[in-house]
Amino acid sequence: MMRKLNVAHLLASNFFGGPEKQLVEHARRIASNQIVPHIISFQEQKESHQLLDKARAVGIFTEEISSKGPFDISLIRNITAIIRREKIDLLCVHGYKANVVGRIASWLTGIPLIAISRGWTGEDARVSCYEWVDRIFLRFAEHVVAVSQGQKDKIIKLGIPQQRISVIHNAINLAETHSAQGLPLRQQLGLPDDALIVASAGRLSREKNYGAMIEVAREVVRKSPKVYFVVFGEGFLREELERQIVSADLGGRFILPGFRNDLQAVLRDIDIFMLPSFSEGLPNVVLEAFAVLKPVVATRVGGTPEVVEDGVSGFLTHPHEISAMAQHVLQLVEDPSFRRHMGSKGFERVQKYFTFEKQTQEYEELYLKITDS
Repeated sequence: MMRKLNVAHLLASNFFGGPEKQLVEHARRIASNQIVPHIISFQEQKESHQLLDKARAVGIFTEEISSKGPFDISLIRNITAIIRREKIDLLCVHGYKANVVGRIASWLTGIPLIAISRGWTGEDARVSCYEWVDRIFLRFAEHVVAVSQGQKDKIIKLGIPQQRISVIHNAINLAETHSAQGLPLRQQLGLPDDALIVASAGRLSREKNYGAMIEVAREVVRKSPKVYFVVFGEGFLREELERQIVSADLGGRFILPGFRNDLQAVLRDIDIFMLPSFSEGLPNVVLEAFAVLKPVVATRVGGTPEVVEDGVSGFLTHPHEISAMAQHVLQLVEDPSFRRHMGSKGFERVQKYFTFEKQTQEYEELYLKITDS
């Protein structure tokens, strides 16, 4: 009887956001007669590890490694020990920390490595430095998975041959149902029952360009008094954004309610989703918006144009085109039937191209190809 293929995924995260949801859902689905997935992650603080807790809950093998810093040398020894003990055949790494220590561990144990590249944020000088190291180490991977064609184009510019790069998109489970926690969103936020909500979700950091969304809100609210803007998320820019909201005289009209762990359920209660980012890999939040039939106004960056069809399921602009974004939002605000039409087109697109069934097949074929070569 043929031995199963042990595939380990290594990443530095105890959070459970978009990339982590993708990984757990992938691991749950890829588990088969041929493949046994493992998830290895680092523990830098004493709080509970959300990612590993979620993975264990669905029966995935997990390993938790104590970490003392960004590139703690003991991590390599611990990862190497796990690879040998669990007879890991293939290591997949996510992010700069995993890419560096995982590559060294894979060299020491003689197994191939796949690097999954979701994009770079450059949100501050420290992260920019780490991402520079990540770009260097991507060159050493046996294979690189880009989550979008836009990200693949960036990887090619690093000098990595196209034959060593695959595009495997993020996916969403459309069969999964979500129920909102507590009161309807408008009541939770203290908004009128007839309020029209334009929402976004993500880290409150520079690459998300929420400052531009505030400028869009200033134009839209001036012309349509029923519209409110909401951004779900946390980050180091909160105070700066709060000051900008006050300066734009948008107090009570532009709300930062914090992070939600029931985002897809919350999105059912909004009217328009907005993503004004400077950079994206393949935005999970757009998949989630389309899953609940919401139209999208977004920027033409990274993999976003691979999800949003301009003029069909939403509108695309460049990040600095404030007036264009505002006009697209107003067009959707003023036409409920057009909102519904665009949202349904978005649903059709993710239903056809961004399913976990498709993603699972592509990853399984890649795993077998890399381990057979």
